[in-house]
Amino acid sequence: MTVNDDILLAPLETPPAYVAVVDRLRRAIALGVVLPGERLPSERTLAESLGVSRVTVREALRIMQGERLLVTKRGSGGTVVASAATSPEAICADGDYQVQVREAFEFRLAVEGMAARLAAERGTPAEIADLLACQDALRVSSGVDEFRRVDSAFHLAIARMSRNSMLRRSVEEARAAAFAWLDLRNFEVFHDSSIRGHEAIIEAIERQAPDAAAEAMAAHIGEARTEVLTALAHIAEGQD
Repeated sequence: MTVNDDILLAPLETPPAYVAVVDRLRRAIALGVVLPGERLPSERTLAESLGVSRVTVREALRIMQGERLLVTKRGSGGTVVASAATSPEAICADGDYQVQVREAFEFRLAVEGMAARLAAERGTPAEIADLLACQDALRVSSGVDEFRRVDSAFHLAIARMSRNSMLRRSVEEARAAAFAWLDLRNFEVFHDSSIRGHEAIIEAIERQAPDAAAEAMAAHIGEARTEVLTALAHIAEGQD
């Protein structure tokens, strides 16, 4: 098969609808949209909003309960996000996951640098005010879950400021892949460096300096990548 045939004739992958629901819910959890202990919308609401059947939603929830991402509480408790999906040791023992983390950060370096560049060119004063509000919330965040939610809000706000829908989706995807395990770690590993990195990014965007904004974002993500991979390596060493 030639390269062109690869594009045209490669077999299609058409996963069942419940797989798409699982992916959507996993991403929301990874980005801190729904935090541990918080309740998901009802099966009916999820089905109607996502345009799938309740049977599809039920199967997706069943799979995520098996992965220990979700817990169903009796009575009116509904389905809530579990306090932990699995042990950090189990995640870090998976060599493929460490490769995934590296690739996700490389992807972040590519797409978030451009998002910051365009945000410096296209952002409005109101949007910059939102970034400053995220920064204030980050300073007073008191746990890994709150940190993750605010940190994601900051980066996704910059992606929206780019006025590029493809970049926005890419940033969301890259962050979800990179930080799916963050709720299992101590947030202090990232807290101080994130505040410093965000300050440099905001300052460049406020000055409408695209090159500086891209450079500040690259430095911030590069530092975060080093911290994450160092943490993963320490866990792996502890298993030896």
